[in-house]
Amino acid sequence: MGEMKNLKPQLYIVFALTIVTTLVGHGESEMFNEHCNEESNSTWTCNYIPKAVPEKYVHIRIVDFKRKDKSVILNSSSFADGSWSKVQTLEFNDTTGRDLTCIFSRECFKGLTSLKELRFHMYYFLLQRGVFIGLPSVHSLDMSKCYRLVLEDIAEQLKVPNTLPSLQKLYLSEVGAFLKGNEISLSVVEALSLRNITFLDISNIQISFVNATAVFKLLKSLEYLNVSYSTIADTWGKDITQEDMSHLKVFDISHTTLPSKLIRIFPGKYVIANSTANYSNLNLRDLDMVKSVFTPLVINASDIIPSASSAWIYNSTIIIDEELNWKVKQLIFRQNNLRYSDLLVKCPLFKFTSLAHLDLSDNKLQMLHPTTCMPKLESFDLSHNDLFRMLDNKPDLFEVLFSAYTKLRVINLSNNGLPMVPPKLFKNSKDIEIIDLSYNKLEQLHLDLMDLHHLRVLDVSNNMIKILDEVSIKDLNEIPCAKLLTSGENQCSVVFTSNPITCSTCDSKPFIEWLSNTRNVNTKAQSLSCTNEDGLTVNIDESVTRKVKNICYRRKIIIVSSVSTGVTLLTITMVVSFVYRRKQKIHKKRKRENIVNKLIEGEGQFEFVVFLSYSSRDDQFVQENVIDHLSESLQLMTGIDRNLVCTGDQHLRPGFMVHDETIKCLDRASVIIIVVSNNYCRSAYCQNEFDQAYIQRKPIVLMLIEHVEEELMMPTLRQLYKRDVRILWTVENGQYVLKTTWENVCRSVLEKVQV
Repeated sequence: MGEMKNLKPQLYIVFALTIVTTLVGHGESEMFNEHCNEESNSTWTCNYIPKAVPEKYVHIRIVDFKRKDKSVILNSSSFADGSWSKVQTLEFNDTTGRDLTCIFSRECFKGLTSLKELRFHMYYFLLQRGVFIGLPSVHSLDMSKCYRLVLEDIAEQLKVPNTLPSLQKLYLSEVGAFLKGNEISLSVVEALSLRNITFLDISNIQISFVNATAVFKLLKSLEYLNVSYSTIADTWGKDITQEDMSHLKVFDISHTTLPSKLIRIFPGKYVIANSTANYSNLNLRDLDMVKSVFTPLVINASDIIPSASSAWIYNSTIIIDEELNWKVKQLIFRQNNLRYSDLLVKCPLFKFTSLAHLDLSDNKLQMLHPTTCMPKLESFDLSHNDLFRMLDNKPDLFEVLFSAYTKLRVINLSNNGLPMVPPKLFKNSKDIEIIDLSYNKLEQLHLDLMDLHHLRVLDVSNNMIKILDEVSIKDLNEIPCAKLLTSGENQCSVVFTSNPITCSTCDSKPFIEWLSNTRNVNTKAQSLSCTNEDGLTVNIDESVTRKVKNICYRRKIIIVSSVSTGVTLLTITMVVSFVYRRKQKIHKKRKRENIVNKLIEGEGQFEFVVFLSYSSRDDQFVQENVIDHLSESLQLMTGIDRNLVCTGDQHLRPGFMVHDETIKCLDRASVIIIVVSNNYCRSAYCQNEFDQAYIQRKPIVLMLIEHVEEELMMPTLRQLYKRDVRILWTVENGQYVLKTTWENVCRSVLEKVQV
């Protein structure tokens, strides 16, 4: 597909036969239904090419105008009517994806003398050489999503004299997806250099080779270059200087797969530790290229490091000992797995004074060492990282993270898991206008904001704020709040949306009153709500404030009435409590004696104190750690000199039904101890034992071997696991250790015996 130098006679025959077959075979009823619709006051959308265009429409869209039974050939008469001469935008859009044919013949657009933008978004079409001749005013050519077109096809068209002389913007995103890989060779670049191309979009394409040297040296007018989401197999980039890239304003290589010779990073964890280096001594393959790469004003290098790789820098220093002429104002370095950067950057000879906007978001960053090398930074995006770890491990460094950035206007720390923010964190950011602390874990806002005279927005939405204390309210009241020169009205806003604010207690009264009255929070615009006494979510307004005051009033009444009867009730309570505890002690002693007597008789359920249920896969653990200790402790506590622990291996009769024998053992024991493990949960036999014990309403005590996967447990076992205190075993130094005492275990077991 793509450029077609000579339309072969055979193709004309094929298309003629197609048309004849359509007319004869399908009949008049199957003919193409031509229609146009007004999309806006100046835009007309048609499914065919009308002979003339109404005067009011200057933007024309031709959508799905080719059909299975009709091929379309555009020639010099397609736009010959004078009404087409005023059209400024023409778009061809195919949304069907059918295997159909549309041919654009040489000079077919020559009637569009005022056309400024020409757009193709089509699957199947043929361009005859010289097709774009006669378009003197077109400055934008959009051929994105032309999957059967390649870059070489466009280059060949641009080599034709009198073709698109005013072209400045070229959109080629996703071209060549269905054909061979694209190649940005010297020949292609030379063809582009024949026009004053300022904007080039070659995003989301497969590039087998790119001559970077030619791109930067020959395309002198290029200001915007977008290669995002593309895959580049190989490149040539020798002798590129800062002068060669000085014309470039925006360079977007985000999400691009670069050749391995440019980024020699393979999957794994890359660690640099305890090192110091001078910039001039770095072992870089092409130091001039490194110097030149920061020449464009905007660089987006997001997600260029392979996702399976991560960078970890510990206790290291780099000294920039050269005067670098970097001009970049905005640097975006998102999603590059820069996980830990304890890197101190010193700059005795160089300050990165041009850099105003830095984006290091979404790197899972756990540490970032402060630096003084970016004195004019205006916005700093550190959102979607893990800086709560820096706050935990190096709070002193975290507190001075922004101290050197006195020109900052925007700070984004959202989604960092921060449980608190140091009060002095923004102390030196006198020009700050927006602070984003949303989606963290803040409960209070102890922040020194009194010197931030330009602060307009403090976003603390989606945190864990229930009730702000007096210190937080005082700090928020001290925000100077920037004022508009025109109206003089307060323009400062604190955003509290999606916080679990409570208005169910008297303690919430100061906070709710402050929210309702402060000029810094528009509760209505933010749709702020709180949880009331009934557990319902209600909007924060004057009625909620009154209800909270009533709660406090009721509380005062209760306190006064309680004090008057407190002494009497306390005395009565103490006497009753003493008598009750004494009776309980006597009852408990008598119950223990009764249980021991029953066990001495050893009849029915009192033949054994415990039936021990466990998986045969855990037999070694049970034999070595449980049976002997449990049996000896029960004998010592009851004074009975016989085995009080029943196990399946010892007491089930061989040759009898397992189900019947299990029930008999359960009948002979007072309490069931379940040794819960992953093996137990997976065993159908063990589950049957547990079911029988549960059906008989036997007292059950759970004993856990280390961590047990809760999802493996049957529902009834999971219910006991969540409800009751368990006997726990852990492993310490390779040995199983009981987290309580056998005396406590046996005492609890005996108390659960039902008499």
